[in-house]
Amino acid sequence: MRTIKGPALFLAQFASDEAPFNSWDSITKWAADCGYAGVQVPSWDGRLFDLGKAASSKNYCDEVKGVAADNGGR
Repeated sequence: MRTIKGPALFLAQFASDEAPFNSWDSITKWAADCGYAGVQVPSWDGRLFDLGKAASSKNYCDEVKGVAADNGGR
C-alpha cells in the first residue's frame, strides 16, 4: 500500500462560493500550487464532493481521483 506523506490540507475551512474555492478542479489546483501533496475532502460540501453519487458510482470516484491527480495530487 502506498501512503501519502504531507503536507496535507483539510479543504472544509477554505470551501466557498468564490473561485478558486468553489469547485473540486480549482481547489485542488490551488492546493497543489500552495505546495500541498494531499487534501482531505469535506463530504458535506457538494461543490467539492457528492457523497451520494460517490456511494453509487465508481466512475464518479475515479473522476474525482483523476482530477486531483491531474492537478498535482499524489
